Amino acid sequence: MKIKLLLSIIAVATIAGCAGLSQIQDTITKFDQGVHSTSTAQMNFFRAVQVADCTNQFYKQAFSYATDEEDNFDLTGACTPTILTDDQIKIRQALMDAITLYADKMATLATSDDNKMLDSNSQNLAGTLNSMAKTHGFTNLSVASGVEAAIIAIANMKIDQMRFSAIKKSATEMQQHLESVVNSLKAENTNFAVGLASNIGAIELELRPIVASMHKQRGTMSFFDVVESRRIMQSVNPFSLVPIAETGGAADPKADAQNVALQLNAALDAVLTANNAIANAGTGGIIAAVNDLIARAQAAQAIQVTLNK
Repeated sequence: MKIKLLLSIIAVATIAGCAGLSQIQDTITKFDQGVHSTSTAQMNFFRAVQVADCTNQFYKQAFSYATDEEDNFDLTGACTPTILTDDQIKIRQALMDAITLYADKMATLATSDDNKMLDSNSQNLAGTLNSMAKTHGFTNLSVASGVEAAIIAIANMKIDQMRFSAIKKSATEMQQHLESVVNSLKAENTNFAVGLASNIGAIELELRPIVASMHKQRGTMSFFDVVESRRIMQSVNPFSLVPIAETGGAADPKADAQNVALQLNAALDAVLTANNAIANAGTGGIIAAVNDLIARAQAAQAIQVTLNK
């Protein structure tokens, strides 16, 4: 009798575990998709910082020439980024790769396949990230505390079993490491947004006296100088090139660099919240947190529409 009761309990527990896992598999896949969307938006932001840097350099050079501070200028578009170099972009790409690798591992862990193997690209990525972290490839990040240890932990995360408990255990173990990477990215987003806003403001201050001078010389014809100045200000801000028809004729408040950074940081926070839910919440809580991640990731990705126009 006791044996039958014990077997019944085991059977019920097994069925419940399988049911919990089957319910969560699709949600883990969505978690993976949300993380990848956030990564894409984040990298677009970093590249926009580079573009804005080069645009700002050109206008500063043009202003210096116009005010006789320099006797030459470059119209070729050649630029050496100073805020984010190409090598620094690669390092930040590696940070995002670490987060997406983790999400890919979680999605693989949640599959029904008996043989749980990452694809060859993901395996190679894990090795590359591990090597970069162990050779201190992330030390030139402005906020790198704990990042290298986090990268190593994510790269070495095992995916050799399929159980609801294994998914929750992995999420629990990786939470602090995700926080290290995400907090580093959020701090950089904020800092870069402040820098962009400062550069945009500086260009406006340089344009105003030029337009005022042209008004004295050209009278009503300075209308065209004002219009051209507006176009210049839009080109300085990589997030402002949105057709008037799409904003109802008003400036889009989301086009501000600091608001863009806030959207990205909200998506990054949603990654942490979703992972924490996977670690600690029930199925309903996990689904709600992942759905929120998807929504915030989509909002962050909307930035790409602007950047790709």
